[in-house]
Amino acid sequence: MRIRILPLAGLLAAALVVGLLVSCGDGTSSGDDSLGFFGEDGDGSNNLNPAPPNAAAGFSRDTATSGGVDGATSDSPSGAPQSLFIDRQIIRTATIELTVDDVPGAVQRIEIATAAAGGFVSSSSITIEQQPPPDDPEEEQEIRQRGTITIRVPAESYASVMNKLRGIVDDPRDITSLTEDTSEVTEEYSDLQARQRNLEATETQYLELLSRAESISDVLLVQDRLNSVRLEIEQVMGRLQLLDNLTSMATITAFLTLPPLVSLPVDPEPERSWAREAWDDAWTASEDALEALGVAAITGGVLLVWLLIPGALFLGGWRVVASRRGPGDTTT
Repeated sequence: MRIRILPLAGLLAAALVVGLLVSCGDGTSSGDDSLGFFGEDGDGSNNLNPAPPNAAAGFSRDTATSGGVDGATSDSPSGAPQSLFIDRQIIRTATIELTVDDVPGAVQRIEIATAAAGGFVSSSSITIEQQPPPDDPEEEQEIRQRGTITIRVPAESYASVMNKLRGIVDDPRDITSLTEDTSEVTEEYSDLQARQRNLEATETQYLELLSRAESISDVLLVQDRLNSVRLEIEQVMGRLQLLDNLTSMATITAFLTLPPLVSLPVDPEPERSWAREAWDDAWTASEDALEALGVAAITGGVLLVWLLIPGALFLGGWRVVASRRGPGDTTT
């Protein structure tokens, strides 16, 4: 009996020793991890390029705990996600062209609809175009108006605002153009969030290294790495803010024009008979003859005026000479 108990006790003792060694090894490694940021490599140089400890594992744990990326939840008691509800990030833009009778009135209606939906007017303009002068000088020159307005509305109000814009015109044919575009950026948004978390974890490690640095060279080196990480974090945050702005607010641009001008058809002149043509030709010839006679008469009158002046001077000089000779003077 004693011979059987001794091997069993030896096995239990060996298992206890192995367990103690494993527990001691874990404690030593954890201590090295917490104090090894400025440890020395095999060549004695400072290790100032620490990778985020368990970055991928930490991200997986955070994802499983919080329910995944962007609001995903886990309903499983064991912590394994069963269904992921990802908040889709979609950029919505639209362009619509309307033919309206009153351009300023339509712009005002769009502004009212935008304010009611909680949006704002990004830009608005009304231009006046003058049409070419008409053939008839008594006819007034046509003035045309064109309007352009760009609005930003919340994404959840996009459909209702588009319905109000379509309702500005009574006839659906007055909607001359409509373009709607959606662009999903969910994948890019999730990648940027994961990158931001990893960069922030790296920044935390560099801050800890900076607080424990002893030499000036180590401080300068860690500060340079810290500045680079901070720059990348700011770039990622800027891109995330831009995507938040584009996805939370839809952009709609409306072009407003007046109805096209309708030109009335010109009635063709009726064909004239031969008698009418002969009469018109004779009348035109008589007008030409009278015009020629009038020109001749006016020309003769002008010539007569020019002839009267030298004739009067000649007659006056002759009378003066005759009065000096006297009535009884004779030439020998």
